[in-house]
Amino acid sequence: MNDHDLLETYEPVLRFAKSERFFPLAVEHYLERCSILPSGPLGAAGLLFHLNEPLASMIGKLEGGQYFLRFINEPLYDSDAWVWLGGITLVAAGAGYYFFGWAGVEIAVALALVAALFLFMLASTIRLRIIPAAFAALVFAGLLVTPIWFFLHPSKYMSIAVEYLVLLPIYLILLFYLSIRTMKFIFDRVIPEGPGLVMDMLSLATETIARKSYFEYAKILEKDSQPVYYGRVVREQDAEGNNWTILQYHFFYAFNDWRLAANGINHHEGDWEMTAVYLKNDSPYAVLFSQHGAGNLALWEKVIKAKDKNENDTTHPVVYVALGSHANYGKPEIIRSPNLYEAGRVQRFLYWMDGLIHYLFLFFNPSQKARQIALKELISSHTNFLAEDAFISMRDEADHYVVSLPMEIASGDGFRIGYQGENLREPVVKSSSYLKRIMSDRKVTRPTVKEWRRVILNPEPDWVNYKGLWGVKSSLKDESGPPGPKWDRPDKLFNINPRVRWEKPLEWLKGLEDRVKRD
Repeated sequence: MNDHDLLETYEPVLRFAKSERFFPLAVEHYLERCSILPSGPLGAAGLLFHLNEPLASMIGKLEGGQYFLRFINEPLYDSDAWVWLGGITLVAAGAGYYFFGWAGVEIAVALALVAALFLFMLASTIRLRIIPAAFAALVFAGLLVTPIWFFLHPSKYMSIAVEYLVLLPIYLILLFYLSIRTMKFIFDRVIPEGPGLVMDMLSLATETIARKSYFEYAKILEKDSQPVYYGRVVREQDAEGNNWTILQYHFFYAFNDWRLAANGINHHEGDWEMTAVYLKNDSPYAVLFSQHGAGNLALWEKVIKAKDKNENDTTHPVVYVALGSHANYGKPEIIRSPNLYEAGRVQRFLYWMDGLIHYLFLFFNPSQKARQIALKELISSHTNFLAEDAFISMRDEADHYVVSLPMEIASGDGFRIGYQGENLREPVVKSSSYLKRIMSDRKVTRPTVKEWRRVILNPEPDWVNYKGLWGVKSSLKDESGPPGPKWDRPDKLFNINPRVRWEKPLEWLKGLEDRVKRD
């Protein structure tokens, strides 16, 4: 068989989680919406030689890796809104002074400040889900401060006895009750967003960018709704004389919104993933899956395969794509652990702190049942609560899990791409059992076409040789866009080498086999 027929014969089926927002697309559509920026002086000098060239034809000509693409180029706020706010404030202040004197000016300025707060929260690049915390703090401050004036200024219409012996105790009881409810709200709804908030403040791939990327990707689907994979066939012979045919399937996603989608670790523009089918002496041997820069494998006889109408296995492996992160798995899995991959120290510390705060809150929770759950788990697990994985098994009623540790949801209960057949026979799990409703039921836009469009990387398009990043460069490595399918990230000496799975696929296979043996 030729390369096209081989790739078609073994092309994988991808199963996504219900609330996945991004699917494999053609890189040309991504590049049409991107701008390219330098990440160093050499990059700036290199761009000078390619001014006014289309990005799609330029990136293959750039030498070195001191470049990055930016998918979302629009401002994060509308400057006209601030101009309108300023103009309306001046008019309102003038009208207020004319009718009510300086009191009218104060009212206009106060309303303008409230409007500015609304506008800032809508325009801010920090997590939008902390907005309820701001309102909770304002309400609590109002309850705490406003009545002080009332009790310090005796009313001529009310006796002091009624004011201090009746109204004051009622107010204190109400304040105490609302204080407890506010604190519970903060622990339940605000503290879980803490790690993500800090990560967004350190990152350039914030929640706002994630949402805007989704809307931009939805526009791409209106233009081209067919999923794409980039196929590559490599033939090698090992030391024992076995002939290997490696079928690589590269998938490109416009955005990785793992943190927003599933309490994951990172956000970044652009996302390259891969699944590879290894044929040994023309017989399928194993399937390899990319996972967070590393990988895993499953021997062919253990791989879940799509079934035909007669419920017989086909040659199409079923791949379960994790929600947001797009890591590939060979079976439906839900993994909740801080040890998913070697994240940076900042990320690990933030998620450990998040777990500790939730853990301690259980013992102060007004819910008797929640305290009983905490004590039971503590007694049964015999874990050191200072360990990183101490909080994995803690559960509550509202969200199944108390902590917001990184979670991989490769559930397969959503959109499915590839060979159709008898797909109801494939195992799945419900992602809604592991996510809050706001996540599991979020709005999504899916391709209208379920079959693959195949693009063979032979000859290689110009963009394959681009050594820069396919998304914005961040101060945090895990928040930066990835390199392309061919290249690794720069090493300590800033050298850029081909990925092992691209340049030496048999070496990648051997490394994963050795890791499986050790495990």
